[in-house]
Amino acid sequence: MPIDFVHPLFFQEEEMIEKQEEAPFPYALKTVYFYYDIVDSAYVPWEKAEQSIPALLKLWNEEKAQLQALFAERNRTLVQKPMIRGLSYFIMLLFWMNQSKVTQLRMWQKAVESLPLKPMNCMERLQFIFQRCDTYPSFVQLNELFEEAAKLFYKKRAIVKKGMPPC
Repeated sequence: MPIDFVHPLFFQEEEMIEKQEEAPFPYALKTVYFYYDIVDSAYVPWEKAEQSIPALLKLWNEEKAQLQALFAERNRTLVQKPMIRGLSYFIMLLFWMNQSKVTQLRMWQKAVESLPLKPMNCMERLQFIFQRCDTYPSFVQLNELFEEAAKLFYKKRAIVKKGMPPC
């Protein structure tokens, strides 16, 4: 595991990631957080945002449905893994919509801060989620971040298609 990806929520130092030949994009992300950012792959999703961002949003919607059911049951222990997976999807979404790969999680704040395109108060909201990733308010916040980031991505895409310089 690259040292920059070691973070208590995602990876331990001694973890190993094996290249998955079979899994088509984006399904490797369901089993290995940040798979395409860590492993050398022929598929480079941050260079193909037109396809990869909608795929990430679809993965989040699947996770969101599961999380809504788990929160309705008030089952915090079962909520943690899908919330962490959802958080990983959001971090990838942030970087990929900025045409960049996720380079690190160890100092994620610095990396996210440098991104030009992100939702309002993204840092503060992500810090809240990182600290309490198994609570319902964190789920609500993560869902709102996904919605806002998706709007930013589609707005940027529309501006680029019209031939105007992106904001």
